[in-house]
Order: sequence, then C-alpha cells, then structure tokens
Amino acid sequence: MMPRSWLFVPGDSTRKIEAALKGNADALIFDWEDAVSPANKGLGRSTTKASLAAASCDIERIWIRVNGLDTRWFADDLSALPADRIAGVVIPKCCGPSDLTRLDRELARCEAASGIAAGTMKVVAIATETAASVLALSEFRRPVPRLSGILWGGEDLAGDLGVMANRDASGRYRAAFQHARTMVLYAAAATQSLAIDAVNVDFRNLQSLEDECAEARTDGFVSKAAIHPAQVEVINAAFSATAEELAWARRVVQALPDGGVAVVDGKMVDAPHLRIARRILAR
Repeated sequence: MMPRSWLFVPGDSTRKIEAALKGNADALIFDWEDAVSPANKGLGRSTTKASLAAASCDIERIWIRVNGLDTRWFADDLSALPADRIAGVVIPKCCGPSDLTRLDRELARCEAASGIAAGTMKVVAIATETAASVLALSEFRRPVPRLSGILWGGEDLAGDLGVMANRDASGRYRAAFQHARTMVLYAAAATQSLAIDAVNVDFRNLQSLEDECAEARTDGFVSKAAIHPAQVEVINAAFSATAEELAWARRVVQALPDGGVAVVDGKMVDAPHLRIARRILAR
C-alpha cells in the first residue's frame, strides 16, 4: 500500500522503537541522524538493529535515516545497515540526482555484502534542507534508480537561510519555503516518486496538523511525515481516499477502459483524469 504516514523514531531508544512497531504509522523511519547525538551514533545503530532482529515486522514499513553522504558517520551507517530487514534508507541533505547516483553505488555494495538482490533497498530523499538542495530540485527530470519518494522540510532550510522563522504569524510557510515545497511536488512528479509533506513540529496542535494535511493533499502530496505518534491518526485519515473519491475513480476507470474521452457525472474526462483515478485507487 502507498504509505500515508511516515513516523520518525529515535534510533537509540528501544522503548520508542518497540512502541512504533506496534503503532499505526504506515512507514517508520528509524533515525540515526538528527535524533541521535554524535556520542550515541554507535548506540543508535546497535539499538535499532537489535530491536528489528527481535521483532516480527513488515519489512516494507521499515526505513532508516542514515547520516549525510559527506558526514564522518555515513560509512559506518552503511556498514551497519540491517539490509535484509528494511525497505530502504532515507538520505538527508540530498543535493540533486548526483547524490542519489553516489548512494546507489554504496547501497549496491551493501546489498552484495548482505547477500540480497541488487536494487532491493529503496531511497527516500530529503531534498530541501539547504539552499543548494532546493536549487538542485530542478535537476530531477526523469525517474532515478531506487528513488521511491521525495520529502521536504523547512527546519534545516531555515538555518541555512539564516531566518528565525519559516512561518508567518498565521502559521503559513513564508515564500522561500513555499517555493521549496512546490519544487518537491514537481520533482516527485518528474521522477514518478511519492511527494511527502514536511513534519509539523507543533505536535500538540492536531487541528493545525489536520488543516495542513488537507492543504497538502489538495496540492498533490500523497503522504506526510510525523514526529510524534499522536500525529499518525490524523495523517492517515487525511491521506485516505474517501468513499466518494473511490466511487468517482472507479467510474472514470470503467468509462475509459481504452483511454480516449468520456462523460462521467456530467463532465468530460480524459487521460489526465484517468491518471488521477488510478492514483486514488492505488491508495
């Protein structure tokens, strides 16, 4: 199933990992980057691996956010990956397709060492954490090997731009961050990957989260990241197809078995509507 929710979980907390595995998030991102201090990087790796080894879990739910390609922890992260227990990796601070080409080579070596088929591990790229990364989004013009999704975020980008707040007084993202968000939608469509909306760090304000989910889904995002388990239920509900949407999608698919043009509910539908209908049914 296409994930609706992606829950970040500290990789060095056995308690939080076990709770997340029992929870309702469609995808879990065990975090070896920001959630783990430099002193605890080794502990994060060993804790995550031990927890996954002891659990019976759906591999397709399990992702690990490794440290960035140019950090001193990346090589050790790759060496420690439980490749046969995860769907793939989340790569932070991704700067264009060239970073993913480099990561592809590294993952291929990891797969060979683990005895699993080449190309098994997929990638979700966090692609808006620096100004350079945002500019590089325009380089995503076609599908990229392993790339399953592109996630955007405004927290690290705010630091790179040197601004105190990425939202205005009403809670809406400021122009620079709206631009990054929009570019992720274009890049995900061009690469035929999932467009994943940013976390809402105000995790106690579920109404704000619900409103943000509704806007994101209307704009074209198919899922959203979470930083707290309380956010998962809201996200799953927001990104689930409604009964009315499913019924419309089935009518469109039935009316256009061979493409072309048809009338559904009194309105003309053609190839773009068919693509939308199939995406709804894929959820």
